[in-house]
Amino acid sequence: MNKFIILFVLALNFSFAQDSNHLEINQEFKIDQIVYLFGDNVKLRNSPSVDSEVVKLLTIGEPLKIIEKSSETFMYNGINSPWYKVEYNNQQGYVVGGLISIVEKKDDNVRFLFATEMVDEKLYIITRALINSKTEYFENKSEFLGSNYGFKINLYNNRGVKSIDNILFINYLPESCGANSGGYYLFLDSNNLYKVIDVFSSADIGFWESENLIFPNDPKGEKDKIIYFQEHGQYSEMDNLENEPTWEKTNTTKVNLKWVNNKLHPNPKTITENLNKE
Repeated sequence: MNKFIILFVLALNFSFAQDSNHLEINQEFKIDQIVYLFGDNVKLRNSPSVDSEVVKLLTIGEPLKIIEKSSETFMYNGINSPWYKVEYNNQQGYVVGGLISIVEKKDDNVRFLFATEMVDEKLYIITRALINSKTEYFENKSEFLGSNYGFKINLYNNRGVKSIDNILFINYLPESCGANSGGYYLFLDSNNLYKVIDVFSSADIGFWESENLIFPNDPKGEKDKIIYFQEHGQYSEMDNLENEPTWEKTNTTKVNLKWVNNKLHPNPKTITENLNKE
């Protein structure tokens, strides 16, 4: 396989879902954009200052229209965030950008909202799931292990895993086709929003590796199974007229899993680590 094809395939390996958009780590909002509140009981203020008059209290998930971005900023959740002038029900005021969801994802009766937080120089993505448009929500906070290039949020139905309602994949985007990428999975059921597993992919001259989950309803899925799939490949440098490697070697590992007591069983990382030591 051509080296560039290998790298391109790996770069796309975690970008296969529908309804996903490239999001920046420091996401900014555009004029006239409709956005949604990530925070609850948010103070819509008369001017871009925490000392200014409160115009109205707003609840989580409320829609806002961006009017303008202020030059004033405020440190919120460890991130220096701009104030935005917004419109809500014909009233205008200011809200800190960190209290606005980066994006909204919807499926049937659930809405997902997202924000970031910096703690001890580590970046986290906070995900909130609002069910039936209520103000009560489930929350997950997971460390972001991707590059500064950005990420996508892919939302699915349960993909054949009967005990859950939705699957989210936080998809790290590489800065280049040979850089590390991957992401992590979240499962939503009627009780909570769970972090499931981190998966990674990388490639460089002479090697590539990737890992992912295959669900029952996926093309290569199997009924009542979640399959952990890990693949390692090596190839020679391209030095012939066809720009093809003279040899390739690929190793794959598959582990059959089940979602039991809010965890994957068995732990695929433990199994593959033991296999790699042998």
